Amino acid sequence: MTELSATIESLVTDVLVVGGGAAAAMAAYEAKKHNVGVMIVSKGIPQHSGSTVMAPGAIAGVGSWAVPGDSQQVHFEDTIRGGYGLNDRSLVEILVRESPKLILELEKLGALWQRDESGKNYALRIDGGHSFPRCPFIEDRTGREMLRTLFGQVSKMGIPVYANIVVIKILIFNGRATGAVGMDIRTGGLVVIRAKAVILATGGAGNVYSNTSNPTDITGDGFALALDAGAELMDMEFVQFFPLGFVRPASLRGTLGALLYYVHLRNNKGERFMSKYDAEHLELSTRDRVARAMVKEVAEGSGGPNGGVYADMTYHPAGYLAKMQPALVKTYLKIGINPEKEWLEVAPTCHFIMGGLRVNSDWRTKIPGLYAIGECAAGVHGANRLSQNALAEVLVSGSVAGRVAATSEAEQSLLPIDSDAVRNVETMIKSFFSTKKSDSPNQLRSKLQTVMWDNAGVVRSAKRLNKALNEIENIKLLLAQQKCTLASCKYNQELVQGIENYFLATTAEAIIHSALHREESRGGHFREDFPDRDDVNWIKHVIIKRPQGGAMEVSFTQGLNDQGECDDGTGKS
Repeated sequence: MTELSATIESLVTDVLVVGGGAAAAMAAYEAKKHNVGVMIVSKGIPQHSGSTVMAPGAIAGVGSWAVPGDSQQVHFEDTIRGGYGLNDRSLVEILVRESPKLILELEKLGALWQRDESGKNYALRIDGGHSFPRCPFIEDRTGREMLRTLFGQVSKMGIPVYANIVVIKILIFNGRATGAVGMDIRTGGLVVIRAKAVILATGGAGNVYSNTSNPTDITGDGFALALDAGAELMDMEFVQFFPLGFVRPASLRGTLGALLYYVHLRNNKGERFMSKYDAEHLELSTRDRVARAMVKEVAEGSGGPNGGVYADMTYHPAGYLAKMQPALVKTYLKIGINPEKEWLEVAPTCHFIMGGLRVNSDWRTKIPGLYAIGECAAGVHGANRLSQNALAEVLVSGSVAGRVAATSEAEQSLLPIDSDAVRNVETMIKSFFSTKKSDSPNQLRSKLQTVMWDNAGVVRSAKRLNKALNEIENIKLLLAQQKCTLASCKYNQELVQGIENYFLATTAEAIIHSALHREESRGGHFREDFPDRDDVNWIKHVIIKRPQGGAMEVSFTQGLNDQGECDDGTGKS
């Protein structure tokens, strides 16, 4: 039998941050301000993995740069409206209040935000669902600029960063998070980390679908880890499918192909079809509406040869696109598309999970000492994320959780490690080499992704969702039969993929259960058998928990409607 590395590495800190993106860096930066021990552990290489590095957009916030008529209250209202009334209002209030402060703080730390023609003021973007231009940015590399700035501070503060460690288990003692156990991808050895607080910043779960704009390492890790630890998931049925994913070549399929504020969408008749679905906002409608409109056009025979519609950017002045989105223009030219002269075929792609771990206004889960930030957490976005609120959420949730974890948890004593949990992780890893079966992790993942795309994607129904649930149950049985072809744990990407498949299966099941139970359509959840929004019965959140690692249980908690009232009119949640 292939053995793990004989040495189990042991690390100790006050605040453990799991993840390698801007949310993780923001949390670590904020926690370290309070003179506590902070450590970042990342499955990939920070700044070169995860979602932030792929984010071209902007950061929503209303500060001193506000245009006439705009305000933080308007940003709040836009966000609630965009979320179809299911947002956690306390989190949205924090978001709109704190985001402008953090945009300015990053600039003081060295971030470069694009200026308008005067060179004095921020250049501002307006995107779907926003009433005014309010979002600072830098070309099409805003995420990378955030990473450069924040990880520069991480380095300057001396915060240790451990790359290539996949966390497999959150350790719990007497109901409290006490650290984590993972595997060092480079050595194949286990790493046990004792901590007084754990902050999960592992992103979403785009790779639960066959078409996604997310990088391959975004696999629902935080959702599954925290659910297994006893936390709750909320609103997992709400999945955002970004309308403008590449459809070709195959190597780019699903990745971000264009930005909505730079395109006119046309069908194969040349019609700018969004006028039929949202005549006021057109392509700047919310992403869920645009994605459904595209699916409808294709279903009616008005799509392109690869199952998409067309992004027309030919109306821009010469050189404009190269200035505003230089990286994308380079990609277009590499695949033989000149966006100034021809249209690009695009199709919806899984982009963002609005649901996630249920948190309070400190971004803490129900497990003491366990926090979830960024796309790991539910609540800010409700049923649909307003564009450019994601990077704002990254900064705000990271800042709040980092501060609270450092000031309220660091005084706790280090608790004992559950040695049985560590042994269980070791046994699970060894199983990839001892099984007599031959299901490869890659084959199993492909099967799972196809099931989810075909049955729990943009358009859903009870029939499709029940089919998906049955298929996922079968896939779960096969997880323990995954077999690695390489005999070593060291740098074994097949092994990492097999571990991630456990996370993906858990996330897929949670999405399906939530979607089955919500018998209406709202935001990023569309049921063709319940096509209408139902505010009488469905101003509520679907909650998923899994007691003692058993079967998932579904319950509901009351939400607020667009007027800040429960459906019984009491105004209380």
